[in-house]
Amino acid sequence: MITNPFTFGNPVRDPGRFRGREREIRQIVGRLLSAFESTAVVGERRLGKTSLLLHLADRQVAASLGLDPERYVTVYVDFQGCTDITPVRFWSRALDRMARKLADGELAALAQEMKERSEIDQYDLEDLFMEIDERGLRLVLLMDEFEYVTQNANFGLDFFAGLRALAIHCPLALITATRQELVDLCHSDTIKGSPFFNIFASVVLRPFSQEEVMALIDGALEGTSVTFSDDERACVSEAAGGHPLFTQMAGYYCFEGRQMGLEGEALHRHVEENFREQAAPHFAYLWSHSEESERITLLALLALAKRKKKRSVHEQLVKAYPRADYILPDLLKRGLAIERDGQFGIFSPFFADWLLAEMSAGASDETGEQTVQEWLKERGGIERGVWDQVKGALPKLKQQYWPLFAEFLQSASIEMVTEIILSLGR
Repeated sequence: MITNPFTFGNPVRDPGRFRGREREIRQIVGRLLSAFESTAVVGERRLGKTSLLLHLADRQVAASLGLDPERYVTVYVDFQGCTDITPVRFWSRALDRMARKLADGELAALAQEMKERSEIDQYDLEDLFMEIDERGLRLVLLMDEFEYVTQNANFGLDFFAGLRALAIHCPLALITATRQELVDLCHSDTIKGSPFFNIFASVVLRPFSQEEVMALIDGALEGTSVTFSDDERACVSEAAGGHPLFTQMAGYYCFEGRQMGLEGEALHRHVEENFREQAAPHFAYLWSHSEESERITLLALLALAKRKKKRSVHEQLVKAYPRADYILPDLLKRGLAIERDGQFGIFSPFFADWLLAEMSAGASDETGEQTVQEWLKERGGIERGVWDQVKGALPKLKQQYWPLFAEFLQSASIEMVTEIILSLGR
């Protein structure tokens, strides 16, 4: 049996399996080589931020990118789950990783000794980095899940001012990875106003292009003696919608099906059934971390996909929900919406199906006419005639989503909303 080359549980750690992100890497490395400047990597969950940072931290990869290991020391630090971290623990963790990567024994010993202190002084840190500078080294600190720092009340202005000073005056560059822009992940307005955030340029990780998806599929299959047909590659691509995680997931089950001797419709069913099951928790996360306006836009796209009119989906979308013009770019960036041939839609048909199932009331969730009437009565200010048209659909939707549609009605085209609610309620 040939080992399945597609994996979707952990970040990519083998440089030989890393695919895509050439443009983002050029931007990050270009800033390091030109003026040794810091970069903030921003991207939706499971879009490859950790894989990218681990790739850049690899000594051989760094060397191939022009970051001579004899001069540049790339250090990866992961803060995921560090909810109780303090500035001292921050530096203890960073110094420990530095000590392991520094080839200079004296510097490594100095970093290790400082790591053990109960108090780590800003001046001592500056002395350490000046010593690093005098030996001709440059330290690149790649910090994953950095929101655990910026959103932590233990870190005040003094900490960020000190870290900024080190990045400006010492041989230290910071590469952070967060789900949102750094400045939007602060625990207070005071921290948000810190000049610390001005030292970064943002690099946004977006879903893969169609070409990158194909390169990922073909690259994974190299050396396996297995090739996917055009139909199989299209099956994987359509399910994934550009997400690296979902591409790996669909690819895994397509490869598994091939190993089982499946083909044609049987292979498609195998991919679909397993993909739906594995992807469901990730779909739930994406939905639960979407703002109300993003949810409304997604629902509009979902309903409009069923229509058969010549107008572009974008034109219909804006008519249905005027705010969508401002929301759609964020959904494209997050990878929840996709553009194909000038048309916009939900990124994956499986996510669209999941949304319908998520909103639909099961037998135990359905509400009676009396409950609907009472709820409608409480929604004063909404045209009675409109609710008369849609109230038949409400019992078929989970009650938790009724306010979402009510909000939709407040800002969207009445005609379109009515059509959408009825469509979703069938």
